[in-house]
Amino acid sequence: MKYLRQLRESRKSNMPNFKRIVVDDFVIYQGKNAESNDYITMEVADEEDLWFHAKGVPGSHVIIRVKDKLPPKDIIEKAAIIAAKNCKSQENKIKIVYCKKKFVTKKSGMNPGQVLVDYKNANEIIVNKT
Repeated sequence: MKYLRQLRESRKSNMPNFKRIVVDDFVIYQGKNAESNDYITMEVADEEDLWFHAKGVPGSHVIIRVKDKLPPKDIIEKAAIIAAKNCKSQENKIKIVYCKKKFVTKKSGMNPGQVLVDYKNANEIIVNKT
């Protein structure tokens, strides 16, 4: 318990590097590294927010903040493109997985930025990186 409290306090004083983007009244968060991916996914995102990541390759976690309404298809595509542009794949067509944040978990001992996704409750979209 003491360790978790110290970790939270150090996170407050050492805010992770992430990007906040506003598109048509929707707030989108993009992680910039493993620590900020963890932060936006596990600390910032609510259970009903949408989480995005390039499938099978390292890259940014992207969150769409869902408040009163679900984002339309064009906002989902924009978030998927952000995730694609910020992944390490050399391919142009990128498969992006997305789901509600409640289907993304992190177990003790996992590396920063590493999560488990319940693929039964996830969707996939293919977008161009460029």
